[in-house]
Amino acid sequence: MPLIERHIRIEAPIRQVWAVLADVPGQPRWMRDLVRVRLVGDGPLGVGSRAIGDVEMFGFSQSDPIEVIAFEPPYRYAIEHLGAFRGSGEFRLRSVDGEHATHIWWREELRPTAEAVPFAGGLFGLPGLGPLLERLAGLALRWIDPLFQPIFELVFRADLRRLKRLVETGQT
Repeated sequence: MPLIERHIRIEAPIRQVWAVLADVPGQPRWMRDLVRVRLVGDGPLGVGSRAIGDVEMFGFSQSDPIEVIAFEPPYRYAIEHLGAFRGSGEFRLRSVDGEHATHIWWREELRPTAEAVPFAGGLFGLPGLGPLLERLAGLALRWIDPLFQPIFELVFRADLRRLKRLVETGQT
């Protein structure tokens, strides 16, 4: 997936926005395609924390394991995607209008791996054929990658609008 960057202004103080954003198990409330998130391990959320998200998109289900790589409350939160889609995501927040509102910037860059091809996972392990299929899948995914950018732009914009509504009104 190409680089996606979106931003939005939320009419709430930065700490109120951060509380919703950094509630990782609660992110499905505002991320449309995220069904559930499970934190892995104990302890407070911070750098090195891991979680597994269950994503449903275009009729397919996929696990999205992530690791927190930056955690600077209430200003910055970044993750590394470790599953069939590799890459990074980052949120940056800053107070605006005398700290009565928050500007949030969201950046994601995901690269599909051959594992992202639905129903093909078992084929990649076939002796002799697996590596060839994996290369072909990689080429196909790079070819269709630009076609998905407008879709992901819309999804991310809708997710940020849901986050805004959740923070400002308590409803999604």
